Amino acid sequence: MHNANAQQAAFWEDLAPDWIAALEYSEVVSAPFGASAMQRLSLVDGLRVLDIGCGDGSTTIEISREVGESGMAVGIDIAPAMVAEANKTATAAAALNTMFRVADAQVEEFEAASFDAIYSKFGVMFFADPTAAFVNIRRALRPDGRLAFACWENIFANEWMFVPGSAVVSVTGSMPPMPGPGEPGPFSLSDPDHVAMLLEEAGFGDVEITPQAETVVLVESHIEPLVSLTRRVGPVREALLISDEETAARIDVAVRAAILDRAVDGVISLAAAALIVSAR
Repeated sequence: MHNANAQQAAFWEDLAPDWIAALEYSEVVSAPFGASAMQRLSLVDGLRVLDIGCGDGSTTIEISREVGESGMAVGIDIAPAMVAEANKTATAAAALNTMFRVADAQVEEFEAASFDAIYSKFGVMFFADPTAAFVNIRRALRPDGRLAFACWENIFANEWMFVPGSAVVSVTGSMPPMPGPGEPGPFSLSDPDHVAMLLEEAGFGDVEITPQAETVVLVESHIEPLVSLTRRVGPVREALLISDEETAARIDVAVRAAILDRAVDGVISLAAAALIVSAR
């Protein structure tokens, strides 16, 4: 693994089992944004498409159905455990026109012009050198090939992370350290101007960036998947990593109470927001 991204590789490999366990709820949050990004590609039969940060392979399999038997969907992920899960998912779905491998999109030696389109659902925010990564990604696209991805807007626009994060502050007195804009992390591409600059510097054109807002809705009695997800990603996870057992228990109680406090007539609604980005 390339040294620049070794820390991210270790992070995601460590997180993989918990992330896979929380997929049902994380899909509720992320699926609308992923669908919007995929629509930007206008996929048709016969295309060869790369899925960056493929996770359990679900999006890669969705792509494989869009490109048909004459096409190919290739999923890559920096974490071997994610790729192992993706192979299981593809086998269960009998998705024969899929391929998965462990790879870092920043440094992987892709064959030049080997893909018609490249896609990512929240998988491109973690590069140590995003300019180098997008240059490498562009090199893998054929002339006039298209890139599309979804990336999170800032934490304040994402109540599904911000509300639990505020609960952490009520216990510890401060928000745990989080990667800032421009640093590898969930919000590194939250500034549209920064995203446009990165893509243009990497040689892309026709850059289109559209904010998309959604509302995550769940029944009050079914909040446990959300509470579980907050332990695995974002400020709650960061706080738990540096907390003793007693503090961790208090954080868990506070997070559950903060989410329940948003209930109206038994229904909890939390904002989610992302950027839908495409370029040629």
